[in-house]
Amino acid sequence: MNTSLTKKIIFDYFDGKHTSMQYKMIEDWLKVEENQELFYQYLDEWESQHPQYLFDTEKGSLNINERIKLVKVEKTVDVNEEIEEEKSFRLHYKRLAAAAVLLFFSWIGFQQFTKTDKVSYKQLVNDTKKLTGEIYEKENLTSTPLFVSLPDESSVILQPHSKISYSPQQYNKTKREVILSGEAFFEVQKNSEVPFFVYANELITKVLGTSFTIKANASETEVIVKTGRVSVIMQNDVHKNEKMNGKTLEGFVLNANEQVTINLNGEKIEKPVIVKQEDLQQTIQRLSFDFDETPAIEIIEAIKNAYHIEVIYNKEKLSNCKLTAHLSDEPLIEKIKLICIALDATYKEEDNTFIIKSNGCK
Repeated sequence: MNTSLTKKIIFDYFDGKHTSMQYKMIEDWLKVEENQELFYQYLDEWESQHPQYLFDTEKGSLNINERIKLVKVEKTVDVNEEIEEEKSFRLHYKRLAAAAVLLFFSWIGFQQFTKTDKVSYKQLVNDTKKLTGEIYEKENLTSTPLFVSLPDESSVILQPHSKISYSPQQYNKTKREVILSGEAFFEVQKNSEVPFFVYANELITKVLGTSFTIKANASETEVIVKTGRVSVIMQNDVHKNEKMNGKTLEGFVLNANEQVTINLNGEKIEKPVIVKQEDLQQTIQRLSFDFDETPAIEIIEAIKNAYHIEVIYNKEKLSNCKLTAHLSDEPLIEKIKLICIALDATYKEEDNTFIIKSNGCK
């Protein structure tokens, strides 16, 4: 028998003072048949302390007597049988009362779990800071998109007036978790063993390695997938933990070129729609990064414009260089590395400025 729940938690449940977490614990606990008997014992004890819920013995007896009078019998009922019938009726009444109480609180719990608790960026940041003791935040105070490289070299292009936070201590251990306010484009390093999560308002976005955009404002959150697959999970999903902890994508899964809007007022995920990347606003959302015998200078300039970064290189030495590359959804640093390998070049990065050194091509 699982008696890990204390009597106080059960009594709080009867009093309607339980938390959402306690309700879930009680709900799981009651799935065990032995615990249901203990539940009734606690209910009897709780009822004795709350007279307004006690069974009215006198009234109950009158009801039983009236019931007996209406029954036509051919012989005298044994007194002991009467007593047993009354006891049985009382027990049945108590069980009905317990079922009614359980049903009532289950309805309250259903209301709690189907209602989305409003989650703010500030709240998520404070919770993370309390849990880990630290937080790193990057805010784009400029009027142009800002490139941010995460500890695992995943790329983020943060739009103006947007910000992103994460715990340097916990990031990339068992999970890669970031908190977003505003709009950002992500290119995530592929790693199925360490899933990547974005928390934005009431939405959790889970990926294993792909590229996508999230736009979170006060009324809704929007997710647009560029490549790969993305799973979106609501904060109020009762199966949230199972979906988050798995090594695969579970829940509401989006594929490439799909867009979904989560209406926070309606507390539901809208039906996904197909998007054309060429119609999207950000340059990086529209580029495929597929190059076929393309001049290296043209590729570098395309990357500069897409990521809003500075790349310093010798144009004269690279003027004869051409590349065939399919860079797809690799983060920026991976793209730079691949280009340097193809050019037999080296690079270094300083404050979002990449310096490429190459001897050129013959």
